[in-house]
Amino acid sequence: MSNRNKKQDRKIVQFNRTILNIAAGAVVLATPVMINAPAHAAGKFKSPEILMLGDSQLSFGAGEVVLDLFKNIETRCDGVVDHKMIFSELQKMRTTLVGARSSSLQSWTTTKGWAYDRLCKKDPTWGVNASIWGDGRPKNTPYVQIGEHKDYQFCKKGKTPMQAMFDAGYSPKLLIFNILGNNAKRWAKDPKSADIDVARFTKLVPAHLPCVYMSTLPIHTPRRNKQRYKAQNAIKAAFERADNRCTFVEILDKKTIKLIQGQNHYFKRKKNGSVKDPFHPRKRAASKVYTLKTAEICKAIEKAYTPKIVASPNINNHELYGPPHSNSFTASFDNEIRGTIQ
Repeated sequence: MSNRNKKQDRKIVQFNRTILNIAAGAVVLATPVMINAPAHAAGKFKSPEILMLGDSQLSFGAGEVVLDLFKNIETRCDGVVDHKMIFSELQKMRTTLVGARSSSLQSWTTTKGWAYDRLCKKDPTWGVNASIWGDGRPKNTPYVQIGEHKDYQFCKKGKTPMQAMFDAGYSPKLLIFNILGNNAKRWAKDPKSADIDVARFTKLVPAHLPCVYMSTLPIHTPRRNKQRYKAQNAIKAAFERADNRCTFVEILDKKTIKLIQGQNHYFKRKKNGSVKDPFHPRKRAASKVYTLKTAEICKAIEKAYTPKIVASPNINNHELYGPPHSNSFTASFDNEIRGTIQ
């Protein structure tokens, strides 16, 4: 074979090797790679479609009542709203309520500090800090430690619990916050702090996600109710200034305060009849308050979806998403498990 032919053969071999390397690279590139896949990806976890994040009032009195409202929401809202198909769909959805001890809005929107610790630092006495109602409720006990239970991995270094929650695979179609008491002192004293908290919150919640913010039940003590009412006004005004990112339900008003405040029989009592726990109205009280507030809750949910409501009666889950919202602000258990209330 001539030198010329040998050189041509070598070129052909090199060319073929190049083609094979390119093809192999293409196969590698075409193979999907899971980066930071949710911990639930290989498990049985299924995100709730209605998710309520609340404080210890959900744990100790209100949880069962609120869950029943959402499980029967089509019936409860009948005659109150115009767009019945929304509530027909909502009633079919998986609903999970998380009531975390002494949690505040900052607990979900900060990465460190005392508020963050309420969710992410292990309870030193009981080892659990939240109760679960509805879908996702553990079979053996209603209590979990946020950040440790496989379905509630909301605590990751350098991330807010809200970020960690979405990263873990939560993808609700309706998000509801039910928190007030542990922010009452902060917001009542300095209403501008509510603007800061709402700004952080709106940056963390996906723009397409319908959102409702509900204050919590009145308590036994008049002085504390006055403080909470003032705080409620502050956080409501903050949401209004933030383009009404979440529709708002004022659970505290003259009627509900008059119904609950000072009424010993609605609270856990000692043997002598005096109130043992003034911060958590029992189930009977919660039932009466939420019955009074059902119409307002229904309308708030409807309003959260209103921008995307379609004329077709065959509305599906995807059509229930609202459009992006702009943000006006930016900003860099049983009784023994109850936490400290501010």
